Amino acid sequence: MSPEEEIVTILKDAGVTLAATLPCDKVKTLHYLIAREFRHVPLTREEEGVGIAAGAALAGEKPVMLVQTSGIGNMINAMASLTKLYELPLFLLISWRGVYKEAIVAQKPMGMFVPRLLKALEIEFVEIKEREDIPKIAEAASIAFEESRVAAALLSPKVWEGSDFKMPSWESEDRTVARRAFEGEEATAKHTRFEILAAIREELRGKVVVSNLGVPSKELYHVLHQRSNFYMLGSMGMATPIGLGIALGTQKEVVVIDGDGSLLMNPGSLATVSEMAPRNLIILAIDNAAYGSTGNQPTATKRSADLAMLARAMGIENVSRVSTPGEVVEAMHRGEAPRFVHVVTKPGNARVSNIPLSPEDIKANVMGFLRDED
Repeated sequence: MSPEEEIVTILKDAGVTLAATLPCDKVKTLHYLIAREFRHVPLTREEEGVGIAAGAALAGEKPVMLVQTSGIGNMINAMASLTKLYELPLFLLISWRGVYKEAIVAQKPMGMFVPRLLKALEIEFVEIKEREDIPKIAEAASIAFEESRVAAALLSPKVWEGSDFKMPSWESEDRTVARRAFEGEEATAKHTRFEILAAIREELRGKVVVSNLGVPSKELYHVLHQRSNFYMLGSMGMATPIGLGIALGTQKEVVVIDGDGSLLMNPGSLATVSEMAPRNLIILAIDNAAYGSTGNQPTATKRSADLAMLARAMGIENVSRVSTPGEVVEAMHRGEAPRFVHVVTKPGNARVSNIPLSPEDIKANVMGFLRDED
């Protein structure tokens, strides 16, 4: 058995059900095997994977991420303010660059810093420096899944020396890219986000609703509190990845209430939504052209960026641009999911109180709802 196959066997024994990955040359054979053996989510950015894994964990999945050391820097805030805050399981397989026969000088700093970063974040990890160390991976996976924590295994390139695993070569194929402009009608802002949410509350009732952090979550709690609402308390840019992760692990309908500032921070998540194409996901992109929770500073959508065109360019076919509650409801039912509904709104926040729930309360409510029978 090759070291790659040995690791995959350990992951299967640990109950891993979903793998989110970004490629690295040093683990390309392991990446190929993991993508073949598990339900696979190819990522556009490591931070996005943290959100998807969090959503998947809420839906009862056991997620693993395969990344390289440089990607850990992109994940720190999301792991701290999402995975660790809500006490969700996440197992990391990290290609440990910069420590063994490294030819790329830019890989060396993070190779040195990552063990210290993991310690600073109180993430338990094992160092897999030789092939003989591979069984330690099972210990780290057990910590992640049995204790609902983040745990990691650092994989030295030395582990693969002498491996006889043969990966098929990737064959290039001819591809044609067609220009597809967004042909939706223009929309003029008529309502605030709160007015839209209040008017569509019955469409949200009984569904899993992932709400963007800050004021949007407070407004949702005031309009329609239900145990199926996942209120984000941090991790800006993670609403759509979390919703995608949940949608991949349940048959229930999932609605994401995202915002322009959040989507502009992590636009690649829309490409991943298109790639995975879950038939139970609706994204309500509430676009008030402002960072509403921090003082209504303008975002790029005020003058230039177009979220509907962005979603279409990322490959999402069912895209609507709307501005009234009736149009929102109609778009939520039009065509096949995933649906992307660009909701053009006025800036402004409702004066609502803070959410009186802890991260543990929010997680327990959502996981309890997802465990219930349809």
